[in-house]
Amino acid sequence: MFDTDAAIPGTGSYEWHLDDDKLFWSRGLLELYGLKHPPDRAADFFASVHPEDRQRIREEMAEVCADADTFEHKFRIVLPDGRVRYLLDRGLVVRNAHGTAVRLSGVETDVTDVVDARIFPKGRAPEGGVVLGDAEILDAVFNDAPVGIGIWDRDLKFLKINPLLAEMNGLAPEVHIGKRAEELLPDVREIAGVAKLLQDVLDSGTARRDVEISGSTPARPSERRHWNEHFFPIRSAGRVAGIAAIVEDVTEARKAQETIDALLHELNHRSKNLVSLILAISRQTARSRPDDFLPVFQSRLESMSAAQDLLVRRSWQDIELEALVRSQLPHFAELIGNRIILRGAPDVTIPAPAAQSLALAFHELTTNAVKYGALSNETGKLTIAWQLSPDGTLLQIVWRERGGPAVSQPSRKGFGSTLTVGMLQSTLGGEIDVDYSSEGLTWSLKFKLRG
Repeated sequence: MFDTDAAIPGTGSYEWHLDDDKLFWSRGLLELYGLKHPPDRAADFFASVHPEDRQRIREEMAEVCADADTFEHKFRIVLPDGRVRYLLDRGLVVRNAHGTAVRLSGVETDVTDVVDARIFPKGRAPEGGVVLGDAEILDAVFNDAPVGIGIWDRDLKFLKINPLLAEMNGLAPEVHIGKRAEELLPDVREIAGVAKLLQDVLDSGTARRDVEISGSTPARPSERRHWNEHFFPIRSAGRVAGIAAIVEDVTEARKAQETIDALLHELNHRSKNLVSLILAISRQTARSRPDDFLPVFQSRLESMSAAQDLLVRRSWQDIELEALVRSQLPHFAELIGNRIILRGAPDVTIPAPAAQSLALAFHELTTNAVKYGALSNETGKLTIAWQLSPDGTLLQIVWRERGGPAVSQPSRKGFGSTLTVGMLQSTLGGEIDVDYSSEGLTWSLKFKLRG
């Protein structure tokens, strides 16, 4: 299944590979037929065609494959719920070097509401039915199609343009007639190349599909727009008499794809950074804590995961410092407000890049408090306070423990010191002070939030 027409209601496209009888349908065509899965082969497709139209369509397709380059069919389909819809099917025949038809590529449009009558085989209509002529049907489809349609003569001057394409160009339909595209739309990017492409289609008689053109038009002179266009020759009396084009404005889809590409690039960058950080933590943990590597390493990963969850929920925007602190105290939530005091404005936020480093530092400080400090007994207290400078550019965080066992300067620096001091200095450019007073540990960090 392919999806070139998902944004065009009532229209769907397909390809029929004749050599292996395989059908490929767009999402729009599935919706048009009311199906969840595309048919595998032509025989399955004909099951949706109205019984009275099947034999005629089979015969017309056989004639097309024999000697045509383009085709057009009008027929009815029966939806799974029993409703009848009326379709206009137009497309191209692709042949191999021997001239044998190998693929049909077409676009089907639901014209039920447009013509407001049933489409039947020539000369057949039920009681009370209305038989519309080809000119009436094509005129209705041309004027009300959900895509832009333009027709040029052999001098590449507009012969006809439907209201939607005229609206895309920002010029009245009558202004186009008798004018070349480069006269009307000089700000379309490489308009000379577009004119050459039209001439090539005219000279070769070969269709060109999925041509992307961009630029600005009088409709929106200050905005660059993008269009996906299909050009095909119009034949009369055995010769190419002109050119037609189907035009879709794909600007919003293009913008959405660019946004997705940027997000994927950013995700790839962050994933690499995250993997590098995990590898560094694993190596340092293995070096400093070989005897209990697994639980220590797991707890550090859980700390990173908690911070990651916060960032994802906030779409990698700034996050509240208090929320980050709480994410690193999941097992002590009941102590917050009693033995653990959080003191600071709740609306203070930190940039997303600082969150991972701070989370690991808070986790390490919490682990040490549980093992050796204020949270290792039943009476110790922990205060975590933060404050912005008057101009809002600097943030100071103070971690103060009191009431725990007597504290002394550690005899050596382990990886915990790297997480709470070294990494923050390198990633945040922070000023860090650690006081191992006998009353309890005091750790403070000051860093610049923004310039």
